[in-house]
Amino acid sequence: MTSPTPPAPPAGPLTADETAELLGRPILARLATIDDNGHPAIVPVWFEWADAAFWVVARARARYVAHVAARPQVGLSIVDEGDPDRRIQVRGRATIVDGPGPLEGPMLALARRMAERYEGESGLAYVAASRAWPRVLIRIEALATLTWGSPEWHDRYRGRPHEEDR
Repeated sequence: MTSPTPPAPPAGPLTADETAELLGRPILARLATIDDNGHPAIVPVWFEWADAAFWVVARARARYVAHVAARPQVGLSIVDEGDPDRRIQVRGRATIVDGPGPLEGPMLALARRMAERYEGESGLAYVAASRAWPRVLIRIEALATLTWGSPEWHDRYRGRPHEEDR
């Protein structure tokens, strides 16, 4: 006798609570920018979701900072590492809202929150040791967001018409 198969997660997008829970976890986001040749460039970043935006603290000399300054169109991919069928995809507009400069004020507070969430005490030690390094604060406004909460195939892949395809 075999054990019963556990029920599949609900098909379709994540609920608001599931989305909030996923965004609150220490999952690396993959940030896609457009480089100087018009090609996508993808980098893993720590992020925080707050005030209806994604926030990233970056070293001022990171290549993706120059990409954002020149071309603010970005994408974010956030995937639940324990269940890769649960994921969030964002198309957005990035703005450098602070810096370049040392970590201080709201940018320092954000860097500390993220460092503790992602790496605990060693993250906080890293922030303290690198506080003087020039950083920028990037705000990413989500223009379009897609979420998945299930391995179920979308109707378009099953050959069935779907509302958005009509």
